[in-house]
Amino acid sequence: MKLAKVSAGVVIAATVLLCGVTALLPQMVRVEGVRNIGPPINSAADDFSPSFSADGTVMIFNSKRGGERYQDIYISHLENGAWTEPRPVDEINSKFNDETPYMTPDGGFIFFASDRDGSLEMQGARAGEVLVSYDIYVSKNLGDRWAKPIRLPGAVNSPHHERSPSLSPDLLTIYYTTWPFGDVTKAFIMKAEYVDGEFVNPTPLPASVNARAADTSPMPSPNGKGLYFSSLRPGGQGGWDIWYAPVDKGIFGTPVNLGPGINSKQNEVQPAFAGAVFYFCSNRPDGLGLYDIYAAGIAEQGIAVTVRDRKSKAPLSVELSISSKTRKSEEETVTRHLKKRTDARGEAMLKPGPGEDELEIAITEKGYLPFFREIDVPAVKGEPQLIELAPIEKNASFDVHAIHFDFESSRITPESFPYLDALAEFLRANQSVRFEIIGHTDLHGDDALNDRLSLERAQAVRDYLAARGLDARRFEARGAGKREPLAPGISDESDRKNRRTEFKVIDK
Repeated sequence: MKLAKVSAGVVIAATVLLCGVTALLPQMVRVEGVRNIGPPINSAADDFSPSFSADGTVMIFNSKRGGERYQDIYISHLENGAWTEPRPVDEINSKFNDETPYMTPDGGFIFFASDRDGSLEMQGARAGEVLVSYDIYVSKNLGDRWAKPIRLPGAVNSPHHERSPSLSPDLLTIYYTTWPFGDVTKAFIMKAEYVDGEFVNPTPLPASVNARAADTSPMPSPNGKGLYFSSLRPGGQGGWDIWYAPVDKGIFGTPVNLGPGINSKQNEVQPAFAGAVFYFCSNRPDGLGLYDIYAAGIAEQGIAVTVRDRKSKAPLSVELSISSKTRKSEEETVTRHLKKRTDARGEAMLKPGPGEDELEIAITEKGYLPFFREIDVPAVKGEPQLIELAPIEKNASFDVHAIHFDFESSRITPESFPYLDALAEFLRANQSVRFEIIGHTDLHGDDALNDRLSLERAQAVRDYLAARGLDARRFEARGAGKREPLAPGISDESDRKNRRTEFKVIDK
C-alpha cells in the first residue's frame, strides 16, 4: 500500500477504491429517481454533507438533531439495505460546531471543519469580542476508535472560514471552501497540494469555477476528470445549484448546470458519490428538516456500437472480443477481457467499469477481414461507434494500432498478444488467406533506421503467428518505414495513427 504522510502522527492511505460509474466519461453525471433518503438519516433538524466509504456501506454526515445547539458529526452503516441509527462520533465531536466531513474512500481518515477551541481567532468589532474561524481538522481511524483530531498541517487554515474539504482520487490535492468571517456570499473554492507531510500552496480555482457567486461545496468526480460544486451564479434553477466543471490535465473547463433532474428553486449543495448513487443536500419543501440528504440513481452510461457489412451496409450479429484497461498507476495497468455479441440489428452496448478509460475491440468473423479498434473512452464522450467489416478480397487491407513494440525495438509487448492470438484464430478459420504484413513508423527519425525497424517489426509479427502453428509461407513481411503515412506532420495524434501494422490480402 502506498502511503502519503500528513504529519508524523497522521498517514493517509493513498490506495483509493474509486466509486461510481462516473468514472466512465468526463461529462457530468446523469441521474434518475431523486428521493429523500428519510429516517433514520434525515431528521427534523439539519442533516448535511454526507460522505461515504468506497463500497457505499459507511456514511458520515453532520447534524443538529436532538436539540443540540451545535453541529456534530454522525456515522451510520448500511445493513440489509437500510441505514442504521446514526451515532455521534464522540472522539471527533467538540462542544462547538463540527461539520462538512469528508471520509477517505478506504475509511481511514475524516477531514472536517470546526470552530472549536484551537481554531484561529481574531478580534471582533466590539471591545473584548473574539471571533473564532472554522478551520479544517483531520482524524485517523485507529480501528476501534478515532484519533484525537488535529488542525490540518500546512497552509490551508487562515483567519477566514475553511469548510467543505474533499480530496482528489489520489489524495494529493485537497479542495475546500473559504470565505471572510460572516459573509458566505463571498465564498470561493481553493485547492492545496500535499508536499512532505503538509497541504501547502493554497490556490484559488480559476474564474471559470470561482464566479464570485458564493461558490462552495467542491467534490472531485471519482475519476478525477471533473469537479462538482455549488454556486449562486446565473443560469441555475434557483438558489445554490450543483454544477460540474470538466478537468483535463489540470485545466478546468466551462461549468455545466446539472439541470432540473437535481437542482430546484431551493438550494442544492454538498454533492457526494457512493457506488451507483449520487447524493446531495437540499432545503426543498418536501424535507423533514431545514436541510435533508437526497439520493439519486446514476443513470447507466455506455458506448453504443453498431456493426455492419461495409459493402451492403447490412447489420451483422458478431462476437466482440473486448479488452478494457484501468490504469492503477504509472507502472500498473489492469486489463479485463470479456466477450459480447451484437444483436440482430448489429447493436451492442459497451459499459466500461469504473476507471476503465481505454477499450480495445477485436472482431474475427468468418468471411470478413479481422477488425481491431482502440477506443479512448473519455475522448469519444459516449458517442456511438460504427464498425464496418470488410469482406475478404484480394488486395484488401486493414491496419492494427493495437500491436505495440518496445521503444526502437522489434520486441512485441505482452499487451499485444491477445490481438495477435485473435488474428491467429482468424487465420486458422480461413486457411486459404495469405497476408503481406507491412510495418509502418511515425515520421520521426532517419529514413534508413525507420525502414529497418519497420521491416524487423513486420518480421516479428510473422514469427509470432508462425510460432502459433501457422505456416510461415502464408506471410510476406515488408517494411514501409515512414513512406506511407496516414496522417501528415508530427504530433501525438499523427504519430499514433502512423505507427501501425498493416495486413494486406495476397490470396484469399
